[in-house]
Amino acid sequence: MKVLVLYTAPEGDPERQAELDLSDAVGAVAAALPSAELVAIRDPADVLAALARVQPDVVWNAAEAPRGDPSLEAHVAALLEWSGVRFTGAGSAALALCRRKDQVHAVLAEAGVRVPPLGGLPCVVKPRDEDGSVGIDAASLCHTAAERAAATARLGERAHVERYLPGQELAVACWSGAAAVGEVLFAEDLHLLTYASKWDPHSADYQRSPTRYPAQIDPALRAELIVLARQAGAAAGLRGAYRADVRLDEAGNAYVIDLNPNPDISPGGGLQRAVLAAGWTWERFVHAQLQEAL
Repeated sequence: MKVLVLYTAPEGDPERQAELDLSDAVGAVAAALPSAELVAIRDPADVLAALARVQPDVVWNAAEAPRGDPSLEAHVAALLEWSGVRFTGAGSAALALCRRKDQVHAVLAEAGVRVPPLGGLPCVVKPRDEDGSVGIDAASLCHTAAERAAATARLGERAHVERYLPGQELAVACWSGAAAVGEVLFAEDLHLLTYASKWDPHSADYQRSPTRYPAQIDPALRAELIVLARQAGAAAGLRGAYRADVRLDEAGNAYVIDLNPNPDISPGGGLQRAVLAAGWTWERFVHAQLQEAL
């Protein structure tokens, strides 16, 4: 099988390089596929040239931020679809949908997937058109009307406001018929995952919000979370590996607060840890993703 790994080299906002640098992620793929060819792309012409030269049977799509712009992620998948090339991960429509928190919230609610109510207090105010927790910090969690007004003013019409749920936060990774659940262990006065929590290992937020795999939860809750995550993925049209972020309310009811297609596959990252926690080898996961794309 001839495999082409397409990825975007880091550029753009220097403060987002930890998020946008995919070298470790594609290195993890290359380690499992030593014969694969890795190509960094920036423009549509780069994609088409790589396809013409390699003529792959399947593309591992790790092109998340062409020209340093994550909003263009779905465009690469669309170009691959237009070219008739099989590729791993989510399709363009699902990538575009999941980037819009307001739209995916509506789609999941329409499908009967439990999502947090909009508005109210306490609440979380986040950008409706970003992923990777961009724009989320301690001030995004609001307990008063004044705090909510300040947080929404900061984002303007891009603000998406959801009720804050005070229970556990759990990460449910799904792939190839398998799943694993991780548990975010908040410490001190941190109660939600911020951008720093995910991307800045030197930050206090990162140190105060490790994720434990597997989650130490009741087996019945684990089974419920996996069903919920799969329902959410199906409603959004996801394929390949994805992660549903879930919070529990005061009564222990689970709600999907975010849906992440093509999650980070860097060594030591959440998805790789989930794969290992499920008893899979990394090589098995990589090859399963390729087979699913064919």
